[in-house]
Amino acid sequence: MTNDVEHELPPEAESSRYRPIKRLDESVVNRIAAGEIIHRPANALKELIENSLDAGATLIRVTLKEGGIKMLQIQDNGSGIQPSDLPLLCERFATSKLRDFGDLESMSTFGFRGEALASISYVTASMNVVSKTKHQDCAYRAYYANGSLAPPKPGQSSDPKQCAGTDGTLITAEDLFYNVPQRRRALRSAADEYNRALDVVSKYAVHYGGRGVGFVCRKASSNATDLNTPSSPTTSTLETIRILHGNAVARELVELKDVVNENLGFQCQGWISGANWSSKRTTLLCFINNRLVDCPLLKRSIEALYATLLPKGGHPWVYISISINPANVDVNVHPTKKEVHFLHEDEIVEAICQAAQNKLAGANSSRTFAFSQAVLPILASEVRRTDASGPVSSSKGYPQHLVRVDAKTRTLDAMFTPTARSTGKKRALDPAEGQESFSSDALMAETPTTMEDESAARGQSTRSFADSSDNGTSGLSSSVKRSRPTGLGVRISDSDCSFTSVRQLRAQIAKAQHRNLTEVVQNHTFVGVVDLHKGLSLVQHETRLLLVNHDAMIREFAYQLVLRQFGSLKRIRLDPPPKLDDLVRLALESTAGVPDDDTQSVESTKDKIVRLLLDNAEMIEEYFSICLNAEHRTLEALPSLLPGSGLNGTAIELDRLPQLLLRLATRVDWEDEQECFDTIARQLAYSCLPCPPPPPPFRPAVPSASIEEGIAEAIQAEDRDKQNEREEEEESIKKRVQHLWFDSMARSRGKYVPSKATNEFVVQVANLPDLYRVFERC
Repeated sequence: MTNDVEHELPPEAESSRYRPIKRLDESVVNRIAAGEIIHRPANALKELIENSLDAGATLIRVTLKEGGIKMLQIQDNGSGIQPSDLPLLCERFATSKLRDFGDLESMSTFGFRGEALASISYVTASMNVVSKTKHQDCAYRAYYANGSLAPPKPGQSSDPKQCAGTDGTLITAEDLFYNVPQRRRALRSAADEYNRALDVVSKYAVHYGGRGVGFVCRKASSNATDLNTPSSPTTSTLETIRILHGNAVARELVELKDVVNENLGFQCQGWISGANWSSKRTTLLCFINNRLVDCPLLKRSIEALYATLLPKGGHPWVYISISINPANVDVNVHPTKKEVHFLHEDEIVEAICQAAQNKLAGANSSRTFAFSQAVLPILASEVRRTDASGPVSSSKGYPQHLVRVDAKTRTLDAMFTPTARSTGKKRALDPAEGQESFSSDALMAETPTTMEDESAARGQSTRSFADSSDNGTSGLSSSVKRSRPTGLGVRISDSDCSFTSVRQLRAQIAKAQHRNLTEVVQNHTFVGVVDLHKGLSLVQHETRLLLVNHDAMIREFAYQLVLRQFGSLKRIRLDPPPKLDDLVRLALESTAGVPDDDTQSVESTKDKIVRLLLDNAEMIEEYFSICLNAEHRTLEALPSLLPGSGLNGTAIELDRLPQLLLRLATRVDWEDEQECFDTIARQLAYSCLPCPPPPPPFRPAVPSASIEEGIAEAIQAEDRDKQNEREEEEESIKKRVQHLWFDSMARSRGKYVPSKATNEFVVQVANLPDLYRVFERC
């Protein structure tokens, strides 16, 4: 009867009934302890990464299946594990890093309790380890279950067995929490668990990236890596941040260094975002003695500091590495070791925040006045193409995304007061002083490759060659003012070419293409030439103002035009044709290192150059439309790189024509086919660079009292005329740069494809959204 009454007790009475104290079974204790240390796959991965770092690994590979729930694998190239230590590897409280409790005061390793691998073995269905030291001939594989060695299959021995393997350790854990269903149901989706694990790997990659440790993380179902940092001692922390978090973050970071306080026994370094960057939540990577930890006080203090600098709702990106005397740090305060306690916490946090505030104050003032960043890495991978006739705006229509500059109404040149122009023309290359010269029109017109319509081209005139009556030396003069090209609507198409060498050169151009810069140059608005002598111009693309080196772009564009039209370049006939001997002699006389008084040497070299050019005249005429007359030793025609551009279609600067012939003879590899075509194209491209007028000669100051009034006025008038001529020629060259070259770079015309190397010559001067941020803070 009594037993029946006890059996029918309600649950409340049953729970309050006295029960004797019993010792828990060891397996139950171990599973409970494992649940405290391993909360989810990311915790297990953190413990394994720290073990690899303790082993001195320089490359750590992580592979996860279903976020690490089905399979978690980590491989390193560390010191490895001796076969004699494998039986104790997964036993609780077995470690190689701690011998006495007093060692905690000088702890320099991550692990010290010997519970990580044991806890993983208690919550996984299968765990195996393959390890090899550098002194062993082969690796050893061991299987574990519930903290001890286990046979790979029922009936087999559980002893470690020899196998193939590389130096280091490979640990594989499968089916996490198979025996803890409550914990497994509490886990989120596989994608969420994978992102948590990836976040852990990325934090360690940032901290150890500047110390020569590389990390690789991928999904087991994919060969592509989601995280890959180099294991090179030359890699810096900032480069690793750029790889993992993008250039948008890296370019706005300010280095925090030289934060040392001997009284508090700490030093700090790191990278913190400036006032020009903010996000929806705070990103804090905090390492104390190389251990990834959470520091709530430091996080709150950092957020309070940035609250005065960032817009409402903005949060910073902060990476801080703190080194504290190990005797002042207690690492044994949390099962997962994600928190530590250290002495003078308030003072240390205050010192770090004060140093960060000082750094941000200096960085903010410098960025307000010096926006100078390489432009292309910050461009989106697919830049939205817009209509040049209307404003560009974002989908939200914020004013900082509106383009307020209309190139049709105002340009850079319109901001300067025009000066009086001289009606006289300046010769590009004047004959020697005292020599009588005359100028005849050089008729230059586009003709087909066969040159059948030469007579129809005589109505157009451009620069001419001036023949000297004394020694026959030819000069170049401008007989008419250059006009703006009128045929820019003609699309330049690629020629059909069966030469493998030319196809390879074209393929190299396509392979080296910088896609973002291509979008910029093919859809830009030309603002104006900044400096002709330095080759600098301003262009606008959407909300960005860019400073570009137009010389580098023109040379590369011309090189591409030659190869794209290889074998089908149209010709522009020269009438009268200049003599090759005169042009080459002129080039030699203007070349540095050639003695002026050694006439015999100049003539001998000139004859060799002319003979070399005439020997290859048939080839360069057929493929490059440079027509040389061997009988009369004259230059008959030049290639038209930009067909449909009228008088400017040749694109070759006639001032560079003598040097072009000299460079064709001395800088072209005539033996190898591909090198020959490549070097000829590059010399033609060089001859297309603009030739700014030389600076005025220095005139020593002469006392006005020693000069008659009429002579002084004549000298001043002469100087004014020369200045006007120089300004007029500069204006003509600027228009040529804009209307002939940059207008032809569009996709509908020349389809210029800039290379990655050209990106070095492009600098962002201003960006409208960034300027708005500065104005908002003001």
